[in-house]
Amino acid sequence: MTINVKLVIILDKKMELKRDLVKYIRDKAKSKYKKGCECEICGDTVKLDFHHFYSLTRLLDKWVKQEKLEPYLVLEWREEFIEEHDAELYEYTATLCHKHHLQLHSIYGKDPLLSTASKQERWVKIQREKHGLV
Repeated sequence: MTINVKLVIILDKKMELKRDLVKYIRDKAKSKYKKGCECEICGDTVKLDFHHFYSLTRLLDKWVKQEKLEPYLVLEWREEFIEEHDAELYEYTATLCHKHHLQLHSIYGKDPLLSTASKQERWVKIQREKHGLV
C-alpha cells in the first residue's frame, strides 16, 4: 500500500489553521488602520471600536471562493487580498464608541451583507447629525 506524501502534507497544513481565517488578515492589516480618537457619532473618547462598513469576513470569503484559494495558505496570499481591498480595509471605516458600534450591528447584523455598506455609512451620518456633530 502506498501513501500519497503530498496529500498527507496538505492535510497537515490544513490542520495548522487554528484561528479564524479573517484573523490572519487583520493581523497583517491592522498596523495601517486609522482609528480615530473619538466616536464619529457622539464624540465619546472611551471604549472605541474600529468598524469596517464592508464586512471583512464576507469580503474575504467571497474573494477566497472567487480566486479558488486554499484557506490554509492564507499566509501566502493575504498581502494580495489586502492590496486588492485597500479601500474597504482602510477608507470605508468608522471609529465608533462601543455603544454605537453595538447599535449599528443590532440593525445590520453581526456580519452585515456587503450590499449594506452604503446604508451603514448613511446611518452613521444620520446618527452624527442627531448628536449635533455635523
